Amino acid sequence: MTSSDDARDGGATPEALHEGHAEGVSDELAVALYEQMVLARELDERLIALQREGRIISHSSAVGEEAAIVGAAAALRDEDWVFLAGREMAAALWRGMPLAACAHHLFGTARSAGKGRNVHGSPFWKPTRVASVSPLSGTHIPHAVGVAWAARARREDVAALVFFGEGATSSGDFHTGLNFAGVTRAPVLAICRNNGWATSTPASRQTASEGFAVKALAYGLHGVRVDGGDVTAVLGVVREARARASKGEGGTLIEAVTTPRNQNADDPAGDATWHRRDPIARMRRHLEARGLASAESDERLAAEVRADVDRALAEASSAAQPAAGACFDDVYASLPWHLREQRDELNAARVASAEEPS
Repeated sequence: MTSSDDARDGGATPEALHEGHAEGVSDELAVALYEQMVLARELDERLIALQREGRIISHSSAVGEEAAIVGAAAALRDEDWVFLAGREMAAALWRGMPLAACAHHLFGTARSAGKGRNVHGSPFWKPTRVASVSPLSGTHIPHAVGVAWAARARREDVAALVFFGEGATSSGDFHTGLNFAGVTRAPVLAICRNNGWATSTPASRQTASEGFAVKALAYGLHGVRVDGGDVTAVLGVVREARARASKGEGGTLIEAVTTPRNQNADDPAGDATWHRRDPIARMRRHLEARGLASAESDERLAAEVRADVDRALAEASSAAQPAAGACFDDVYASLPWHLREQRDELNAARVASAEEPS
């Protein structure tokens, strides 16, 4: 196993980016990464409010984890597949999923890619190879490994990136998937976002090992631990893993260590520590040092992003919900008799209800 702990500790302070990784990022890409993280933060904070108001069913915040998500997605090639967990909507947006399509997914409208059926799960977008997954923890890991293995069997230079939190490492699917990846040398890039908590369970209750990247040794994978608050470090590490996959050297388990906002909400010192490590603030300081950002450009970006999010959420919030009978669609090529009966009974009941006097 190799380590990029120098990107987390020795090579950078919490306020700065790791110079070795940041220098290899072009001005254009650096600005694009920053803009995507700003969009992710704005959307995330709006969705937190909508969920608390009861206007959307669920939302898992990724505030403080934008660098790990955007950096990993940016390292991929167009032909690669992405399997999201619960917090990586920004990766789908980077891959080209329209913002409005994400909003329709969250509101469960008839215009969403899943036709309103998977609002508890992550968004998916087949045109850019963002796969549809189950919302259950870890279950998508074997699916990603399967796609990667199939690509290797076909001798295609295609990789599969799969995100998950450290809580998923306690699932059987994590072991099954990564063990199979090691045996088959499948080109899978497994990104473990270690923010210290799986809901209310601390990382110390998930493993007795020193971190999660070390688990790669048991599976015969490459293992890397990286500062998940440094978007350029994550980008560099995933790029290297993708290059190894292209050479037939197998998969990589990448542990991206992050510190979400308000993790220590009752501890002012903890909050101050997070503020210094805020991935967006760190990238902003880096851009300012390179002459690529200013207070004025930040104000323009914030206004543009806010307007984009406003439009997308307004469109989705007023869109039609799926018809009740839509639950019978898209399951069978030819609907079985017993489901046809149930559909007809439902339609008859709806007609009867509409005809009853109010």
